[in-house]
Amino acid sequence: MKIDRLLQSDNVWKLSLSTENEEDVSRLWLIAYQMRFGSAQLKMGGIAGVGTNEEHRNKGYSRRVMEDATAFMTENGFDVAMLFGIPNFYPKFGYATVIPETWIYLETEEVQAAVPTYQIRKFEKDDAPEILSLYATNNAEQTGTPLRDETRWKKFKMGSTFRVDADPYVVSDERDEVIGYFVCDDTEENCTLCDIGFQDRTIFETIVRFLADRAKRIGAAQIQCHIPADHPFAIFCRRYGCRTHTNTPKNSAGMMRIINQSSTLKGISSELEKRLQRAAHLSEWSGKILILTDLGQDCLEIDRCRVAHTNSRANAFYLEIPQDKLIQLIMGRRSIRDLTVEPDVSASEVVIPVLETLFPLGHPHVWWPDRF
Repeated sequence: MKIDRLLQSDNVWKLSLSTENEEDVSRLWLIAYQMRFGSAQLKMGGIAGVGTNEEHRNKGYSRRVMEDATAFMTENGFDVAMLFGIPNFYPKFGYATVIPETWIYLETEEVQAAVPTYQIRKFEKDDAPEILSLYATNNAEQTGTPLRDETRWKKFKMGSTFRVDADPYVVSDERDEVIGYFVCDDTEENCTLCDIGFQDRTIFETIVRFLADRAKRIGAAQIQCHIPADHPFAIFCRRYGCRTHTNTPKNSAGMMRIINQSSTLKGISSELEKRLQRAAHLSEWSGKILILTDLGQDCLEIDRCRVAHTNSRANAFYLEIPQDKLIQLIMGRRSIRDLTVEPDVSASEVVIPVLETLFPLGHPHVWWPDRF
């Protein structure tokens, strides 16, 4: 058996395990992305299409390919990795769930009162520059979202699951300028919104009315919106009465692991500084935090809201934590006070308030059309 690493296209690799007679028995695809962490960015490897031929399963072949993917990312300067996984398979490779799945439900009859003021038409490929601009602005500090690369992003790939196509639209003003966009599932079975971008919030009522008419036409009693719980459109929907359901799976769905701990901590330091600057009670705090995981040791030096990676560990406070729980802390899935209840996590009491500010609970998200 041998591992092959084949470059399929720009920033996309196929890693596969094959037999001596070149039979491909197990494989995955690895896509390079830039992922936002607030205002900072990390090099993220998106893992997709993990699979083994049925007759070769339960022989450890997927493990070999997954382990080689980690080695490949380590060798090629990736900071973190992400995948959307089946339950209870990927923790053995260091992955932990970080992405919550939030759904906003609107009653179709309740939103019939919405009054449209803008025009809506189908998305066309020439709309891409405006879409990319709105996406970049709206997601400038949304943790988890990948950058939409101008050279690679051409259209919306899918709807709210891997099995449903996307049905994208743009919102335009009286000058026919694109001032928003949204994506529905291309199906008559339900009315589901899975991506949205806007220039300002005045377009939301027009979108709601469009969804209301679409839902009524297909006989759907509810409109479903797959968006972060703190998204402006989710807040807007409250005026019509809505129900919010957030699912936080234990060991499945949107999962991540750290590939290079040092580069990850260095990469997010600018965002950590911004978080400290917004916390008046920590504006004068100085000290070092030594982070110890199964990947190694890294020390962050904080000096009045400045954050730097340092080799000096003298008089450092400590955070001892497995890397799979550290990524949950970093991404806002779990709080430091929740984690320190666990037997394998401990921290100097004096840095708990600092860690709460550096890594608050949040709503990391990847829009469905960007998933892999």
